[in-house]
Amino acid sequence: MNAQHFGGIEASMKPIHYLTIVGTLTAIARFGSFQREVGRQLESRYRISPTHTVATRTALPPSLNSDTARVDTAATEIRWKGTKFGKRGAHAGTLRVRSGWIDVRGMQPRSGRILLDMRSIAVTDIPRSDMVPRRKLLEHLVGEEFFAVSRFPTAEFTIDRAVDLGANVFRVNGRLTLRGVTKPVTFDMTLWSYEPTALRATAQLTFNRMDWGVAFRGSRLTNDLVDDDVQLEIDITARGSAS
Repeated sequence: MNAQHFGGIEASMKPIHYLTIVGTLTAIARFGSFQREVGRQLESRYRISPTHTVATRTALPPSLNSDTARVDTAATEIRWKGTKFGKRGAHAGTLRVRSGWIDVRGMQPRSGRILLDMRSIAVTDIPRSDMVPRRKLLEHLVGEEFFAVSRFPTAEFTIDRAVDLGANVFRVNGRLTLRGVTKPVTFDMTLWSYEPTALRATAQLTFNRMDWGVAFRGSRLTNDLVDDDVQLEIDITARGSAS
């Protein structure tokens, strides 16, 4: 081919290059406008601040009101008790609350949620001086054969409804989630005090551990040595409103 032929090719390619560049710049500009519009819509809908901070999830209900109080985890106490050999022996200990809330209206519990920290299980009936039996019991409780704390670090109480029995005692219908299993539970709660800034309530709950899969795996004999019922005594303090 001669130089004239190459020149013709070059001349014919110039408009193509020009159109391609213009088209690309136009697309980029439109995409930028689209991004800005989406950003404005997201900011308007979710009220995202310029620093794009997002609120962390809490244990509070989605709809808050002045009657919803946060559980005071430092003041709330849970005591557990398990018996063995047909109630001829027993072990006891404590458990801490991680978070929670209770909704009380007109001096009556309406709903609530309490998250238990299963990693906080402690043994109190064996003296600290008896380190070996104390350690072995605790290992059983947090291990796979019982509460499997490494896989299920929390348990949960949910209050669905409460019926007034009189004298500030309420029959609570709710749910207990343990080892990833959720089942209905019923227990009585006594509301000792209720003010706009604080409340205190106590409850006793007994549940069959086998219903939640809390058992020695593959050992019927060992399970028979440990009684099925586990007792919980709950002393709840909640302070202030959640609003």
